[in-house]
Amino acid sequence: MSETPAAEDLNARRRDLVGARRRAEILQLLQTGDTNAMTVEQIAERFGVSFATVRRDLARLHQEHSITRTYGGVTLTGPVGELSINQRHQERSPEKEAIGRLAADLVRDGEVIIVDAGTTTEAVARNLVGTELTVFTNGIGAINILMHNDSISVVVLGGRLRSINETITGSEAELMLKSVVASHAFIGVDAIDPEFGVASRTLEQSRLKSLMMQRARNVVIVADSSKLQPRELTYWSELPEKWRLITDDDADPTALDALRASGSVHIDLASPLRILANPDTAKGEN
Repeated sequence: MSETPAAEDLNARRRDLVGARRRAEILQLLQTGDTNAMTVEQIAERFGVSFATVRRDLARLHQEHSITRTYGGVTLTGPVGELSINQRHQERSPEKEAIGRLAADLVRDGEVIIVDAGTTTEAVARNLVGTELTVFTNGIGAINILMHNDSISVVVLGGRLRSINETITGSEAELMLKSVVASHAFIGVDAIDPEFGVASRTLEQSRLKSLMMQRARNVVIVADSSKLQPRELTYWSELPEKWRLITDDDADPTALDALRASGSVHIDLASPLRILANPDTAKGEN
């Protein structure tokens, strides 16, 4: 019995999501490996897919300028450890969306809030509902989302644009924030550590995150569970005495315990919608 068009469309979307997540994990493996390179055979064995599927994945990643194809394999292109904004959108999207929904539920009508740049904070922006909200943001993604919501007033923090992660930083943004006391600051991170705080890619981003946390009554760190893993980054912002972490339910309990032991933190675990079966095994491969 053939599938209905609706069922075929659902299966196609599921395959797209599985493929996007697999490609994001391939990039993560390249970033964390010893050689920043893998063979087609290694990738196929790791994910339990065919060589043809791996080659299609590598072709997609090559088109996005993420990798360099080699004979029989692949190697990472560009600075190790930082994904482009398009790659970040593909990485752990169900987890980010669940985190965004939970975070947005904290906001009440009439509040002034700060939304940091980042793909997880974009999920917060996407789920904001209410009237007379005012949002200060330095994220191009959040701006593009919120500009279509007539009930939200958007204040764009000025400064220099860093295109790889679509983040605006600089003295102009800092000066604007010094006139604000927000009810909530939703902060995105490259990593979070109980000793050092939250990590950024540049000194300017770190300075602005620190100020965002200082200018809010409630600090909410939104970070998927992969950001709780140790990373060697240079620029860190100290956490406030009292703060909230919203992450997904795949978070390492040991990492969560370490954060709890470091200070006064409230931790919420979001439960993303996950695909229960691998469509590759049911209907073709992506």
